[in-house]
Amino acid sequence: MKKIAFFTLCVALLGSCVSQKKYDEMVARNQFDKDSLQWEVSNCKKHLEKTTALEESLEKKVVALRADSLSKKRQIENLTSQNAELKQLNQNLTNKQSAMIKQQAAESKKTLEELQSAREKLQNREDELDSIQLSLEQERKNLDKIRRELGIKDNEILAKNKQIAEMEEILRKKDSTTLALRHKIEKALNGFEGQGLNITQRDGKIYLVLDESLLFGVGKSDVAAKGQEVLKNLASVLEQNPDINIEIEGHTDNTGGTKINWELSTKRALAISQILLDNSQIDGKRITVSGRGQYCPVDNTNTAEGRAKNRRSEIILTPDLQELYDILNTKE
Repeated sequence: MKKIAFFTLCVALLGSCVSQKKYDEMVARNQFDKDSLQWEVSNCKKHLEKTTALEESLEKKVVALRADSLSKKRQIENLTSQNAELKQLNQNLTNKQSAMIKQQAAESKKTLEELQSAREKLQNREDELDSIQLSLEQERKNLDKIRRELGIKDNEILAKNKQIAEMEEILRKKDSTTLALRHKIEKALNGFEGQGLNITQRDGKIYLVLDESLLFGVGKSDVAAKGQEVLKNLASVLEQNPDINIEIEGHTDNTGGTKINWELSTKRALAISQILLDNSQIDGKRITVSGRGQYCPVDNTNTAEGRAKNRRSEIILTPDLQELYDILNTKE
């Protein structure tokens, strides 16, 4: 604006020195320049206003972007934290899964071992039965041979075959009785197996092996309360099976003197037999008691664990085979 005023003043001063025509031209040119400058000023203001508005808009966008960036940063931090938690959770689940797989593998292995053991026992029993069957078959063949060689009468052969059939039936019943007895004993002593009691069946007999810790104190022959409970339960079952003979054996380890071990094992066997008799109507003729001392070990390693296994009492249950012996001793 100062430039315009200065320019107007100059034109006025020069007007006195120039002709009217030139003056008018100068005034017109000055007016044109003035209008041009005013238009440019107006445009500059508008441009400044737009620039200011644009700057404010950009500033708002910058603020918004900063806020959005901060929000995104927080989201990223949250997601990173969640990802770490998920990784830890996944690791925990993986560890649990591995532990479960190992446990299942161990249980499966144990089950397979038990099945294999049961299969072997069954096979042994089948082998025994096969052996008996072969013996009986051989007996029949021998009878046939005798009949052919000596001319034995048919009725005598029939009697002999009947005798063999009776023997087979007796053996079958004895096996069935023994198996049923074992189930009854296992049911009566449920809860004690694995706590110093082991029940097995072999050669047509039932073996109950009782660790020293279940029945007696160290070097003692008095039956402890827990052991008395086991024997009383056993007595109630044996009382109902009068055709079963009972053999009781006491065993020690190889520490101490031979005489002391023999006496201790015998006293322990007697103590067991007395509890069976006192708590039932078992006929004493069915019971045989013996002290085996240190001479029938089940473990010869001579370690603390091995000696503990040897300090035991065994109750051996055998079916009464007198009926079978009577048949064998029957005179033709």
